[in-house]
Amino acid sequence: MSEIVPLAVHALSNGLCLEIFDTSRHYYGGYWRLSLEARCLVPLSSAGLNDQTLLGDIRRLLGDPVPFVRGIDQMAVPLERVEQTRTELLQRLEGQMIPLTSHPRFIDRFLTSEYRQRCKPNRGIPCLS
Repeated sequence: MSEIVPLAVHALSNGLCLEIFDTSRHYYGGYWRLSLEARCLVPLSSAGLNDQTLLGDIRRLLGDPVPFVRGIDQMAVPLERVEQTRTELLQRLEGQMIPLTSHPRFIDRFLTSEYRQRCKPNRGIPCLS
């Protein structure tokens, strides 16, 4: 099996590395679902959190490093517009994700947000327990 190569790799000012992958697939006929995914591994060692109990809980619930994954899609792109649309999606995703993930407080905010989200009650949905 071949390894997926990122479309773009960005070394960020806060020490993180943001990679963008193309996860597009053929949709039907001559149409494609274009999907780009921004991925970044956020190590707990980079966190500025002083609460060791919180860091231990984050490590137990989320692991170390904690993956940050966000994507952007466009459905039913005709074959003749695939390259142009992929370039536009890449520019849009980079324009959103690079400022977000390179922010000096991103690591702490992301880790605490993911931790809080994971600690929320599942609202009684049996399949989520």
